[in-house]
Amino acid sequence: MITDPKDHYTKMPIPSLKSLDWDQVSLKNVNESGEELVSASLIPERILVRPEYFFQGIPQALPECYARKSVVSRLVNASLKLPRGYKLVILDSWRPFALQQSLFDTFIKELKEQHPKKTDPEIETMATAFVARPSTSGNSPSPHLTGGAVDLTLADDKGILLDMGTEFDATSPQSHTRHFEEKLEQGEPLSPDEQLQAQNRRLLFHVMAETGFTNYPNEWWHFDYGNQNWAFMNQEENGSAIYGPIHRKCRWS
Repeated sequence: MITDPKDHYTKMPIPSLKSLDWDQVSLKNVNESGEELVSASLIPERILVRPEYFFQGIPQALPECYARKSVVSRLVNASLKLPRGYKLVILDSWRPFALQQSLFDTFIKELKEQHPKKTDPEIETMATAFVARPSTSGNSPSPHLTGGAVDLTLADDKGILLDMGTEFDATSPQSHTRHFEEKLEQGEPLSPDEQLQAQNRRLLFHVMAETGFTNYPNEWWHFDYGNQNWAFMNQEENGSAIYGPIHRKCRWS
């Protein structure tokens, strides 16, 4: 008998996820909805907003998190599914192209230093596992440029971040959403800390999935709605994205 509301989510393993193929993603049609960007900080108490790149001092980062209007609405719905005492924490959402370029260039530089014998094409392939290529193309925009991608985690009622097993933006296999599920499937026992980390990932994944978001399998924190990633991960052969690149000036909701 389930007595803790959290058990509804934490006892359900994260299901197998479709591998994201960037070439196939770019083939998804974009039927732009024209939805505006709105501020994510002006929403109910169960959502916290911390623009992580701004606090890290990364060039071109914004002091606010913006997303498409329907994305923000779905984030509110996701927050209401959380058991009492838990909050969503939005770390990043819409990115201007300059910020995407800055993040990509920085990661490329780090990879070259770590792997001096790798060729440029090999380095770029490695980079795209965690940072999308900067693109303003209407046919294949960077996911965060659409306003349909959001990076987030969970916190307790005191605002303390839950242990998810890795830091946000950690570029390692441990960041893969199903890392702990795969260990269990291979018959490897989880330590007490890992059990808690696995439960926290399940909670985040399931409340987001139930409100229409899809997850990027390499990053437990990255979720999409309305963009090409979302259309591809929904496994709809003829499904179209409803968000393309958006550059217009943001306004407060």
